[in-house]
Amino acid sequence: MTVDRKELKRQAKEAMRQARPNPYWVALLLTVITAVLTVLGMHLSGSLAAYKTMITAAVEGELVYVPATSQVGGLGRPLQLALEIMGMEMTMGFIIYTLRVWRRQKADAGDLFDGFGMFFRTLLIQILPALLVSLWSLLYVLPVSMLVVRTFNEMWLLFGLPLLIPMLMAMYAYRLAPFIMLDNPGLGCMKCVALSREMMRGHRWELFKLELSFLGWALLCAVIPIAGLLLAIWVSVYIQVTLAGFYEATAGQYASYYAPPVDQPNE
Repeated sequence: MTVDRKELKRQAKEAMRQARPNPYWVALLLTVITAVLTVLGMHLSGSLAAYKTMITAAVEGELVYVPATSQVGGLGRPLQLALEIMGMEMTMGFIIYTLRVWRRQKADAGDLFDGFGMFFRTLLIQILPALLVSLWSLLYVLPVSMLVVRTFNEMWLLFGLPLLIPMLMAMYAYRLAPFIMLDNPGLGCMKCVALSREMMRGHRWELFKLELSFLGWALLCAVIPIAGLLLAIWVSVYIQVTLAGFYEATAGQYASYYAPPVDQPNE
């Protein structure tokens, strides 16, 4: 069974039109919060000062590279880690919000902070798939890096690209894990990841094509100078709500396929 890509996108736009408040303003709030967290993290790591120095030099016609070094001791690194975790929790909150938008449920800006109510679970459901994907990436990193070192030929970086295919397949296999965890709070995170892999069998290529269909929007955001950023905020909601719809469709097909047979009435 296939997922109707065009119908998903049509329903996603319809759900966004019906949502109150407008999803654009919720996404704009998330963008502002994320930007503040990013700037604070860059300040703590020292990279903000490094970028300022390089930009100032570039304006004066010089090319200067200043490595980012931590300028804050003591609590600096724990604070930087805390900011990164806050960003991850906000990302999970955005998933909660867009899933509610798709389902035509009550959804507002407060949903962005709902991830903190399941702090460790929402954190682990993001870290665990990323860790598994990074392990798959070793199939490319280890042999290719050894070949580059031994032969002094950087072309192996290109020739070895097919070794990234298992990593890409794993990325798509685990994409539904956060949605599964939200709908099944009693399941362990590892079980959610395993169930995502099961549900995505036969659907990874469909999800790839679905995400590829947004390429035109991405290019449009890139070529429009200032308005492109504002458009990108709307597109981010559009993509995530559509992904929520993809999860609903895939979960429905999976449940139907694996449903136990209906008992026949006694004659």
